[in-house]
Amino acid sequence: MFVDATVKALFDEKGFTGVQNHWVYDEIYSSATIASADRNGDGKFSSEELGILKSIVFSEAVKNNYFNYIQLGSNFLKADPVQNFKASVKQGRLILDFVVGFSIPAGSDYTMLVIVVADPSNYIQVTTDMEKADVSAPENLDVEYFSDSLEGLSLFKAFLPYVEGLYLRYKKK
Repeated sequence: MFVDATVKALFDEKGFTGVQNHWVYDEIYSSATIASADRNGDGKFSSEELGILKSIVFSEAVKNNYFNYIQLGSNFLKADPVQNFKASVKQGRLILDFVVGFSIPAGSDYTMLVIVVADPSNYIQVTTDMEKADVSAPENLDVEYFSDSLEGLSLFKAFLPYVEGLYLRYKKK
């Protein structure tokens, strides 16, 4: 299964709150998953069908932090449950939008994070173009970010060499 992903780092006045994920699945996985979840075949997902779809997609992903890995210092952070889950179909491809929540307050000194959206087992081939990553932050925070390879970061040794991270630093102004 293949996923093209884009991400947006989310902040509120207090600090980092999570990662907005936009995933577009390959046609084959999309077809099978849509057939399983869209019970009435109308090409849209009712609230009941969204529940079925969420269960199909995230039953294993929940064990893997929804494939959203946040490094703070020398630790990976545990994700909160998925929020704002939405699904659509465009040109036969399943599209998911959801937020993986985290809570890391801002201080007077910079807090540094690395965000990676990938499956280290490579069961799901997640391609995340971190060059297209974005940040949504309020005016009271100073936020800087760039994308780069994970080379040399020991916590990410299990990831394939082409996987990129989004490097963030932020503090209160």
